Amino acid sequence: MRILVTGSSGFVGKALVRELAARGHHVSGFSRAQHERSFIGDLMDPVSLRAALSAFKPDVVFNLAAETDLKGMARNGYAVNTEGVKNLLDAVAASQSVHRVVWASSQLVCKPGVTPAHDTDYHPEGGYGESKVLGEKMVRSRDGAGKEWVIFRSTTIWGPGMSEHYAGILGMIRKGLYFHVGGRPLMKSYSYIDNLIDQLITLAIAPAEQVNRHTFYLADSDPIDLRAWAGGFGKWFHKPIATLPTPLARSLARTGDVLTKRGVRFPLTSQRLDNMLTEYVYDVAPIEAVHGRTLIGMEEGIERTARWYIEREDERPAPSTTH
Repeated sequence: MRILVTGSSGFVGKALVRELAARGHHVSGFSRAQHERSFIGDLMDPVSLRAALSAFKPDVVFNLAAETDLKGMARNGYAVNTEGVKNLLDAVAASQSVHRVVWASSQLVCKPGVTPAHDTDYHPEGGYGESKVLGEKMVRSRDGAGKEWVIFRSTTIWGPGMSEHYAGILGMIRKGLYFHVGGRPLMKSYSYIDNLIDQLITLAIAPAEQVNRHTFYLADSDPIDLRAWAGGFGKWFHKPIATLPTPLARSLARTGDVLTKRGVRFPLTSQRLDNMLTEYVYDVAPIEAVHGRTLIGMEEGIERTARWYIEREDERPAPSTTH
């Protein structure tokens, strides 16, 4: 098939373009950054969108482009997640070639730990989650602009090539700065990148009756225990991970809250601690009914990712000591 991927310069976009090409599909990216097999454009620029669709004539579009809050408030107030979705809906409505669009959403349309009763039972987390709710509502209200549509909600995505935000956790483990909180297991639905890409390709090629107008949570078949996940990296980095009692962690987090308000960076805040301690396990039975179980388990994923991270860090130039 001919497949266009918006947001193709990101972690997931790069991996998806690469795997689609490896499987023999005609694939092109669409992003603000120039790279191989891509159109330069922006969801906020309707002209560039229409030009890419007209020139490439894709059968399927993956909309992975998004403004996130991983580095603080999004520059444009999450406009790509709302106005950008509207622009893409307009563009695919006018396209004669597009028959399916796979729309990226987020688990944060419902706060972690909150299980929605149905697909439109929204309890968003922060401005990013609210923007993704608005994007989903646009797709639903316009019935995908008359095309087949499927929405997927992603969780924490990890693996070789992962964003600096999440790779920073590996850096903390390697430096001996990461710690467990309390002694109980913490179960979370994570997505190893290769498993996620397999699931995404399934959403592009599955029969319409299996995916059209459906919303899927995409995650590994087996949730991870955060303690075991971080501990696995600790073994690869030869760094044992200490455990802090929960009351002590709470006290440190409150200190972090005060320092953060004063503009001082501190590794632990109440919000970050709550995120660490909140379990979230999503129902992946719907995607497994279409795709089957994911193939790469946690231990294999840790080994691949640890090897990638060690090689990446060892190749980086040492910081200069001159002044």
